[in-house]
Amino acid sequence: MREREREREREFFLLRYFKRRILKLIKKFGYLVIKNNNNYQNIFIQTSISEYHSGNFNKYHNKFCLKDKHLNFDTNITRYRNYNSYKFANFAINNNQKGSFLSVGVSFGTSLKLITHLLDSKVKKIKYYIVDNYSNYKSNYNTNINYVKNDLTGIKNFKPIFVEEFLNESSIKKINNDLIFTHLNTGNFKTEFKFLPKIIKKTKIKGVIMIDNYGFWKTEDQKKIDYLINKNKNLFRIAMPSLQLVVIKF
Repeated sequence: MREREREREREFFLLRYFKRRILKLIKKFGYLVIKNNNNYQNIFIQTSISEYHSGNFNKYHNKFCLKDKHLNFDTNITRYRNYNSYKFANFAINNNQKGSFLSVGVSFGTSLKLITHLLDSKVKKIKYYIVDNYSNYKSNYNTNINYVKNDLTGIKNFKPIFVEEFLNESSIKKINNDLIFTHLNTGNFKTEFKFLPKIIKKTKIKGVIMIDNYGFWKTEDQKKIDYLINKNKNLFRIAMPSLQLVVIKF
């Protein structure tokens, strides 16, 4: 009987010893994983994140964010999202040298300014449709079109075309049928969903549509967008960790 009790005691102490060792190994391994990876907004990646915070992207991003009251002049709150917009705009240009750009819902125009300043040297005579009526329907929303126009005066190869309207039947008719990049950022699901089929139709092959607020919409609204895109076999969609939805037409 005593021998059996001693055996149980040995098992208990061994179990406790190995449990402590395993916990130490887990903590050590976890530390090494965090130490040897880059963590950016809850995303762990192997490659350096310095590109988000250096060079011309960082220069123009900080410059225009510090003018953006809608962002509370924060230079980091939308950094990753703006980086995605710029990179997919660049992707669109690489695949289509001719065509038009479209931004809907621009406010202070931070994303628009970034894209034009960073990619102006890569394009030739590209029309950039800028659709917004600059009404104060959101807190800190820009109501002065000159805050956008003044920062585009040095742009040479993009041709800004200001359409001072909401996204509606009138404004959509003013846009060419050769879109290669579209940035939708109205924050209004019903409007964007209504006119998305027409924007898709106006988009060229290998053109990109970025739906900026996709991840902030209700689940049922996201499903409506997903269904609309999935029933078009020539569309590819990817939901980004930034909550943006990227749609590419093939």
